[in-house]
This record gives sequence, C-alpha cells and structure tokens, in this order.
Amino acid sequence: MAEWTRQLRDGGIATVAPVDLATPNPQEVTLMEGEEPEWWVAYPFCDGSPYTGTVEQIAAAGDLLGRMHAMPVRPDLSVSLRQYRWPETSRDEVDDEVENLDGILERHGGAGAEQARGVVRALAARWWEQSLLSLRAADEAESLPCAGVTSDYKASNLVFIGDDPVLVDPDNGGMEPRIFDLALAVILFHNECPSAPPRALTASEWSTFASSYLKHITLTERERELWPQALDHMLWEEGSWVLEDNDEDAWNDPRQGGQLRDLALITPDRYPLP
Repeated sequence: MAEWTRQLRDGGIATVAPVDLATPNPQEVTLMEGEEPEWWVAYPFCDGSPYTGTVEQIAAAGDLLGRMHAMPVRPDLSVSLRQYRWPETSRDEVDDEVENLDGILERHGGAGAEQARGVVRALAARWWEQSLLSLRAADEAESLPCAGVTSDYKASNLVFIGDDPVLVDPDNGGMEPRIFDLALAVILFHNECPSAPPRALTASEWSTFASSYLKHITLTERERELWPQALDHMLWEEGSWVLEDNDEDAWNDPRQGGQLRDLALITPDRYPLP
C-alpha cells in the first residue's frame, strides 16, 4: 500500500503518501503487551477545506477517481496488493440479513420505511438470483478490467484545496474491478461526511461525477452492460453493511440518518452511465 500511494503521488495523482522519516514508515506498532501489532503510517498534513457538495467539487472528485483508475499499477504491486475476493454467501445468510434490515428500516426508515423495505428485499433477490451470477460469469469468461483502488472513495476521505481534491485516506486499497470501485463511490460518496447534504448523490450529481470520470476511462462494452449489476453488487455487499453497522445515534442524526434512509431507497436506474 505504501509503495502504491507513492507511485500515485509520483505520477501526479493528488494523494497522501508515507512521509520519509528516519525510522521505517509504515511500521508495525504493538500498543499493549499481548496484543497483535498494527500497521501505523505517518502521512503529511493536508491543509484544505472539507467537501460541501458544490458542482465543482463533485466534478473534480470524479476526475480524480478517473485519473487514479487510469494510472497503470507497477507489475510487482499489482500482484502484491490485495486481490478482489468474491463473497462466499449462502442463501440462508442473505435471508437472515434481509430479516435484520427489515427490522432496522421499520424502526428508522421514517415515512419511507415501507418503500425502503421493499427496495431492499428486491435488491437481495436480484443480487442473489441474477447480478452476482452475471458478474462472476463475466469475470470468469474474460476478467473484468481491474485498477488500483481505495475501495473507500468518498467525500469524507477528500480534502479540497480550492476545488481540487486530495485523497487523505487511501489505506483500504487493492486491485479490484474498476466498475465495482466506481459503483461503491457513487452509492456511498456522502456517507459519514458531516459537511455533505443529508442524502446520497442525486442523478444529476452522479452525471457530473461520471462525466468527469469518463474523460480518463473508456469502459468496455461489457462493463457498460454489467453496470446495473455492479451497482446491485455494491448496494448489497457494502450498502447493506452500512445500514446495519450504523447505531441509533447515526440514524437519529439529521445528516447521517438522511443519508442512510436515502441509501436504502437507491435502485440502479438512479445512476445510469452517461
């Protein structure tokens, strides 16, 4: 990860990378005797402003993600970075999660609770019966194009210097299908960002983001065909986890709660590719 972020930085991508120190950076740190060591990294401080949801910021964020995905990853890093792993999920696990989400949305979904419960039930069925199977079959047949990704590209991990974003939390990265990272970015872009609007990206905001992204990436015809399934995949694998992981305080927070309730209503037709 450290070498990948250095490659991005040296290639002109606006991201933090480990600071050169007299001691190793990153390095393993054991906080308490008997505990497993953790990897700690010292990054440079980035003096900028938070995301506020302007059109200019959204366009710039899409542009940065496109340039990141377009950056070739060094061959040695492409095999040593975390590789994408397909979920090993049973139908019973899907059904259990639907039941849990049903209860969460009944308690916290507000006026749109019943609609959200229906959207999530339909998503689970579609993901299990169609989308996951289509994506895996396509990947086995021709391998979905992969890129170096952060798997966590969202507004709260960007600092803006003027309208230009800098990625300040790249630590969840790996080599993954790029349409998965793009889908994850759109559905969770406003998640956990105190200065973002209390909702997910609108269709218009997505069009702005995607148009900037596509200046740097030409998706294959197969990727375009699979885009709705990629959205389903990220909505189920990552979006449902976010809905489950947030506590009472988050759901009751006007901003984060609004984002979560909107997330539960997202269907792939909200975010078509330009």
